[in-house]
Amino acid sequence: MFQCRGYRSPLLWLSSLSTLLWLLMAGFAWGESSKAPAERTLFIQFDPATRSLQGELRQPLLTKSRFRLLEGLALTTALRGDEELTVIQESDGYWQLPQATSKADSTTPITLRWEGMLPATQPGSRHQIAIEGSLLPTRAGWYPDLSDTAMPLVLTVSVPDGQLTVATGSLVEEQRTRDNHYVARFYHPNTRDVDIATGPWQLRKREVGGVTLRTLFPETLNAAFGETYLQHAAEQLTLFQARLGPLPYKSFSIAATPAPVGLAFPGFTLLGERVIPLPFIPSTSLPHELMHAWWGAGVNIDYPSGNWAEALTTYLADYALAEQRGEAETVRRRWLADLAALPNSQEVALAAFRGAPDSAGRLIGYQHGAMLFHMLRQRIGDEAFDRGLRHLANEWMHRTADWQALIDAFSMASGESQQAFFTAWLTRPGRPTLHIESVQTETHDDGYRISGTLVQSGQHAPWPMEIPLVVSTEEGSVYVRQPMHDTHQPFELHLAARPRSLEIDPGADLLRHPGPTPAILRQLMLDPTTQVLALNDTLYPLARQVLGRDAESLASPIQLQREEQPPLLVIGTTEELNEWHRRNALPAPPQPMASAGEARFWMAPGTRIGLLSGNDVAAITQLAASLRHHGQQSYVIQRQAVQGQNVDTSQAGRWPADASPLTMSFTATDFR
Repeated sequence: MFQCRGYRSPLLWLSSLSTLLWLLMAGFAWGESSKAPAERTLFIQFDPATRSLQGELRQPLLTKSRFRLLEGLALTTALRGDEELTVIQESDGYWQLPQATSKADSTTPITLRWEGMLPATQPGSRHQIAIEGSLLPTRAGWYPDLSDTAMPLVLTVSVPDGQLTVATGSLVEEQRTRDNHYVARFYHPNTRDVDIATGPWQLRKREVGGVTLRTLFPETLNAAFGETYLQHAAEQLTLFQARLGPLPYKSFSIAATPAPVGLAFPGFTLLGERVIPLPFIPSTSLPHELMHAWWGAGVNIDYPSGNWAEALTTYLADYALAEQRGEAETVRRRWLADLAALPNSQEVALAAFRGAPDSAGRLIGYQHGAMLFHMLRQRIGDEAFDRGLRHLANEWMHRTADWQALIDAFSMASGESQQAFFTAWLTRPGRPTLHIESVQTETHDDGYRISGTLVQSGQHAPWPMEIPLVVSTEEGSVYVRQPMHDTHQPFELHLAARPRSLEIDPGADLLRHPGPTPAILRQLMLDPTTQVLALNDTLYPLARQVLGRDAESLASPIQLQREEQPPLLVIGTTEELNEWHRRNALPAPPQPMASAGEARFWMAPGTRIGLLSGNDVAAITQLAASLRHHGQQSYVIQRQAVQGQNVDTSQAGRWPADASPLTMSFTATDFR
């Protein structure tokens, strides 16, 4: 056990004395911000090349007095006001400060200084350290975490020449010292979190709507993509602020990182260096991460009660931009098809979603949740929906909100309680299947009548819904919304002109099973019981690329048990797989697939069996690497590329689906 009595290493701290003096002269004074005094001030001097770190923290010591420092870091100074504190170093890396003994002690700020060398990044490390890019995430042991509650934060970060930094909060100012260190100060009005990222970046910036947008990319990426990202961010920020109100930070930075990620933090996002060049990222991942500045990195998530922010962000960013492109219905249908591929064993309630990285969890937390917000918007109208969003942002910004906060905001905005609607959709796993029965048609003196019963089925039915009914008549379309709260809901439509057809939810606006769906690759990806049959042992490792995980390998040959057979992925060369297909008499696909292109994948229609083959191992390997992007397809054909042309030569599609049972056509004889 080690006791620290205000000791500080003269050599290490004197080496940064010029930097500290410059900070004071330049206005980087502790506790000073552009808005209000901070309750917590933090100075960090960090060198990724040597992994060395020095820090100073000043804040009130409320109730928490025990903290952890990573191996290689040591406390050098501990003061309450001007009084030195006795600090006990425990054997497990934790340090214990003495508890306050009086009210005066509890309100007197403490000052802690620590220094040392951070441990190298290892598999499983929360921190990432490299000259190419570093991340020091919140509460990871690189600083004393003494915050039980959120409080204002002034964070100053100094990095050596060749590095730039971004951190939690709004950028207040940035300068270079006389010894050419880059120093930046950030302010957050109310946070527990402290996140710092660094890299060998070049800076671009643009002022948009009162916000400083910044890109922090390495030289090559900056030259090729910096302006593109600034332009897209500017356009999206303008749209988002018009709908939601001001961005909750005075700056927003888009920084590159060597890791293949897209991460949102208060005031900045990290995008992988290999992700940034992808042409669709500025219009997909970038707006999603920018929207998180409001939801998740602005209004905080109460994770024990469920992660609502991914659903709301997906709906307000990904889906809203699809609406502008005229692709909203296509997106809704794609989401419903993906959700229909979920096996029953993977279904959980939306309230149980915390942010799991697995594909099944993401479908529920993102797409299922986004469709819930779409139904809510249809239910209460656009004006009330946007009013609820602004109320949520105004009331809960920089505070922690649970699902109930959202329910209350939209109830207030709509003028009626949304509690029952939300509760059912948050707590019941799955989605209903809809069908229609007992349809009758009649002619009356004043027109025509269609009646029938809407039926909801599903393990947890009924869910509260408002069912869109669209009748095409000789004089145009008639649109009706039918509330439904039970498993069976009678309806009756009175029409002036003769009906030609009746459609139930023709625009796929409801969170439901989409009806007859073709077999798609995602069914294999999502089901944890999917098995793999490699007709050549050397091909088995490719299954992990296709499925995204390891799967049970079956011995060859295999006799299929059609009714009890778990999902199956079969991999082989063209000749091997065609022979296996013939022996097992699988259904023929709607178009010739056996030798199409250089390699091909297809789902045997009406089954949960996927077939991957190619003319040689290289062709199979190339196709397997790209299939993770084709989960919604029934087949993918890889054709031979034209020499010297870098073009996508794949062809993909879905097998035709059976006719929807939610559409009925009428003839004149139906109304005699």
